[in-house]
Order: sequence, then structure tokens, then C-alpha cells
Amino acid sequence: MKSKVYRLNRHSIVHKLLVAFLLVVLPLYILGISITFYSSKQMQAEVERANESKLQFYYSHLEFELQRITRLVEEYSVDDTLASFSARLPIMSQYEVDSNLNTIAVKLKQIRETSPYIGDVVYYLPEINKRVSVQDGVRNVEQQDWQSLGDTMGNLGGPVSVYNNELYVLRRSPFNMDSKVLPNFLLGIKLSNPELELRLKEYAVSGGSDITLVFGSHDEYVLSTAEAVPELLPAPDSPPEEETVSVQRYRQNDSFNYSLYDHSNHFRLTASIPNSILLKPIRVFTGLLWLLTLLSLIIILLFSVWLFRAIQRPISILIRGFEKAEQGQTGLHITHSRKDEFGYLYIRFNDMLRRLHILIEENYVQRIRTGEAELKHLQSQITPHFLYNSLFSIKQMAEVENVELIKEFSDYLGQYFRYMTRDFAQEVTLGQELDHALVYLSIQGIRFGPRIRAEVDSLEPDCRGIKVPRVLLQPILENVFEHGLHRRSSGGLLSLSYKKTGETLVISIEDNGDTLTDEGLLRLQQQLTRQEIIREEETTGLLNVHQRLRIKFGSAYGLQVERSPLGGLCVKVNIPRKGEVLSGAADDDR
Repeated sequence: MKSKVYRLNRHSIVHKLLVAFLLVVLPLYILGISITFYSSKQMQAEVERANESKLQFYYSHLEFELQRITRLVEEYSVDDTLASFSARLPIMSQYEVDSNLNTIAVKLKQIRETSPYIGDVVYYLPEINKRVSVQDGVRNVEQQDWQSLGDTMGNLGGPVSVYNNELYVLRRSPFNMDSKVLPNFLLGIKLSNPELELRLKEYAVSGGSDITLVFGSHDEYVLSTAEAVPELLPAPDSPPEEETVSVQRYRQNDSFNYSLYDHSNHFRLTASIPNSILLKPIRVFTGLLWLLTLLSLIIILLFSVWLFRAIQRPISILIRGFEKAEQGQTGLHITHSRKDEFGYLYIRFNDMLRRLHILIEENYVQRIRTGEAELKHLQSQITPHFLYNSLFSIKQMAEVENVELIKEFSDYLGQYFRYMTRDFAQEVTLGQELDHALVYLSIQGIRFGPRIRAEVDSLEPDCRGIKVPRVLLQPILENVFEHGLHRRSSGGLLSLSYKKTGETLVISIEDNGDTLTDEGLLRLQQQLTRQEIIREEETTGLLNVHQRLRIKFGSAYGLQVERSPLGGLCVKVNIPRKGEVLSGAADDDR
């Protein structure tokens, strides 16, 4: 399956060579196609694309300038000097008024210098019937002057308005839908019609095409490089929200038109290309073009077949060899008779697999055997001293002639040693291990009597089939009795509970012993965090269990120790919830 994926991989060397070959052959093909560019059809496509590209560029340029001018009007409409001037008029002297008007005139001049499309910038102050203009300076006006201009705001449907056959971008401050309300000031930027017409001529497509600029949803204001303005289609419906431009392509009797309509600013750009330029015959070169295409396809096909036989096939053989090596088939040998670079690769591949096979046999297998022997050694260290304690308990019960208790104790002891001596079962289910732990708790319950009680939560059925190393919980429980609760004369408590955390099952074993010191807890935590396997003779059962879990499941699992809320030690056993799981039937094999 992997080899098939490789053959379809667009990054393969074969595909890259094919692309490189196409890049070599393509100029020849393009040269043939360029012959057909003498025909009108190709010229039509080129002229249409050039016209559309230039129109798109001019639209982007004009749209950018309109947005910039609109932002300038919005920014300066909240400018502190312009906005606060009318409010401070009653407390200002004539000198301060004149000084502020001059300052405003300088600001307006700065605005005009930011764009060649700005013809003039005007600032009306209705409070004192003043007008500041870059072209005319400061002069008195009548209310009708600014009122008439203000009434035209938005009359083209967008930020641009038309007044006295001039285009403006206006802003009242403060903004109010009621035009009768006296504003603090009126700020307007007049667009430069000569600059717009000049740019239309610059971007007009060669070959007799013309560009028309129309503002307003009903074509209220028109600028065109053509003597006769072409017939325009009605404004298109609004596009989806994520788009702001509609594109129209249509033919008239003597021209082809390409139109862009900006729904945000309500202006339209239309390029008109005469049909006489677009509809010249191309029949003379059609046959030559098809012949060149057929020849190119034949060359590409022959080259592809040769490339497959020379490169793709040996690469596929090598890839299949690597796939089998990944599956563990280290005895693979590629038979070949090639004397080129691929022959060298085959020889080195065979040598690599032969050496890899030797390394696996001599090193890896030996390490596995060493790990298994170490695991058995760790298990064997857990059990001996428990036998002595059990025999001593039987001796004590025999001295007091408690036959029933001896029978019960002997039954538990038999179950315990039958479980411990099953060397053939190095792994058991967690349910079996828990049952063994309960047998051990019953034995210790008889030994310690009412001094110590155990609280054991029920294990969920879906967790009972998890495979774990044999004799996992008993050493931890033994540690509780021997080091945590052995001195308590009464009130001893041992708690065993479970918690699922992500893909991990955490088994918590806690006690309320009073012998655990902070120094002892810290020392035990440091021993558990060591990365190397501990081989000291004094190694405790906890450390043995920790190392066995690390050997079985990896360094991410094992034991964690902390102080229990009960006061004694809390040992958390971390094992994976998924992975190797035995069936439920194995849980009954005791």
C-alpha cells in the first residue's frame, strides 16, 4: 500500500523529472502557440486579459485612494483642533480665532498633499459663517452655501457625493441624520476631476479601447475617455457579504465591455474594446497549432515510458525492500544485474540488511533475554520473608488451640502460595491480582486482628482484564503493614481506591500510619525518580514494583508516593488503561 502511495506522490523524483521535461518542451510549444497570436482570437484573449488586468489595477488604485480619503475625512472630523474650535469660540478673542483659522488652513493643506486625487479641502464653520479652503483661503459664507453642500452628503449612495458637478467626500460633526440641525463644522474633500480624467487616459487599454468611470447607483456622474459614453447595464444586485465587487462582461453591437461595480463606494469602471480588434480570423494557424500539440504529446508519452523503465521501476523495488525491512524481514536480498547507480544502491541495501540482521541477533535479542531475567529476579525478591511471618502466626494459633482460625488461615495461605508459585504466569489480569491482594489482606487481618481494618473500593469490570505483572499490589500492601501500621495498637486504616485519568488507571493505597517522616518521604520520592534500575540489596518492595512497571509499560508509568490525607503514606500505581487486555474468562483462572 505504501508503494502505491509513493507512486502517486507529487513530490517523487519521477514527477519532478517529468515537470522538468515539460519545462524544457514547453518553450517549443509556446513558440508554436505564439504564431497563432497573429490571429484575432488570440489577440482578443490577450487584449481582454490586458484590459481586465489594467482595469483591475486601476480599480484597486482608485478604491485604495477613496478609502484613504474617506479615512482622512473621518480622522480629521474628530481632530481636536477642528472639533473643539466651534465649542471654544465664545471664549476666544479675535486673534485666537484668526490664529486657529490659520492653523486649520495648514491642516487642510496637509490633507490635500496626501493624495493627487484631492483637488481641494473645505472646512465650514456655521457658528461664525466662515469657510476655510486650501484654494480660496478663509472667507465669509452664507448659511445656504454650507447647507446646500451638506444636503448632498451621500447622494451617490456611498462616501462620495456630487455637488455642482464636483465630487466630494463629506463629514458633519457631530454626525446627525437631521440636516436641519446645525453642526459644529462641515469638513469636505473635493476630488480632482482633471486627475481622475488623466488617470483614465493613462490606464486606457491600447488598441482603441476606452475606460469609463461612473459614480452612483443610477449613473449620476460619468467620466470617460470615449467621445460617446457606452451604454451601461443597470447596477447589479449586491454580491455575498464577503465580496464587495460585481463583475459584468457583455457585448454590444460594436464592442465588448468589461465592468467592475464597487458596492461599497457605489462606482463603476467599464472598459470597452471594439469588436474590430477582437474578431479577426485564425483559421490559417489552427492546423499548425493542433499538429504541434499532437507532436508534443507523443514526445511526452515516449519520455514518460522511458523514465518509468529507467528510474521509477528500480526505485519501486528499493522502496518495497525498505517496506519489508520495516516489517522485520531482515533476511531480504535484492537480486539484480544492474551496473549503474541503482546497482550500487541495491548492493549497499543488501549489506545493510545483513549487518542489521547480525546486530539484532547479537545485541537486541540478548537485551530482551537480559530484561526478562532481570524481571524474574525482581519478582523472586518479593516473597521469602512472608513465609516466615505466616508460619509464626500458625504456631501462635496452635498454642491457643484455635483450630477454626488455623483452618481459615491455612486456606488463605494455600491460595496465597498457589498464586505466588505459578512461575509460568508472569502476567495476570488486574482482577486476578486484586483477588490475590484481598487474600493477602485477609491473612493480615487474622494476624493483626481488630487493630487494623481495610477499606477496598470495587474495581470496574472494564478494568479487570488489564494485563499487569504478577504480584503487583501485595508488596505495597505488605509495606503498609510492616512500616506504616505495625506499631498501631488500634485504629489502623488501610484504603485501596481507583481513579481513571485519561488513558491511565491510578490505584491509590493509603494508610493512617504515624511513622512516616518528611525526610523518609523525600528519600523515597528521590529513589523512585531515578532513571537507572536499582540493584542494591536493601531495595524495598516498593522500588521493585516500580522497576517492574517501568520494564513492562515504560518510564511514563510506575509508582508515585506522597503524604496521604489520612496522615500516612499514599502510594499511587500508574498503569495504562489501554493496550494488552485479557478477556473476561481469564479473570476466573485462579
